[in-house]
Amino acid sequence: MSVPDGIVQAQMEALLRRVAREQEILSRRARDAAEEQARGIVARAREEARARALQAVADARLSLERATADRRAALDTEARQREQALLRGLIDSAWQALPAALTDAWRNPPARREWCESACLLAGRTLIGAGPFLVELDHDAPEDAAHFALAELPLADGRAPELQRIAGLGPGLRVRREIACVDATIPGLLASRERVESELLAELGALLDQQGRRLA
Repeated sequence: MSVPDGIVQAQMEALLRRVAREQEILSRRARDAAEEQARGIVARAREEARARALQAVADARLSLERATADRRAALDTEARQREQALLRGLIDSAWQALPAALTDAWRNPPARREWCESACLLAGRTLIGAGPFLVELDHDAPEDAAHFALAELPLADGRAPELQRIAGLGPGLRVRREIACVDATIPGLLASRERVESELLAELGALLDQQGRRLA
């Protein structure tokens, strides 16, 4: 081989080595880029999977909270319904027992006196007119009822209150002045069921507060 041929051969070999090195560098760069891209894809996949898992946990927690809230609301509603049913039963029982309880109170002298005096005090404050007061009592009402009532009513235009006995009137009394009337008989006292029930509820609430108990 001549010298020129040797030089050309050396240059070719050098060129081939440089090409090989450049290919190796390019291949390494491509491999590094591919690995970096793969790592990015894996990282994103992991992040997305983690986000989906967190969202699933959050959705499950929210669903549980909603279910718990719905159940609590249902239990509260059931408790209110039971309480209302219990109250309704107590009020109905009390309403049915009131006529007998009032009759028993009328038969008791101290209670009868308070009954007559309260009715007459109310009549003296509310009944207006020019005529005298008229007390109506049952034909068989005790004499002390008439005494209690007549003693409590004031004079009207210098005229003393009058008494009238009525058969079948029952326990209690009515006080009239002209066309106005305070009806303190049992039917008169129970005429407004709504008012009586509200008073019963107030009494029941006060009793429960005193005893420190709650309706269940």
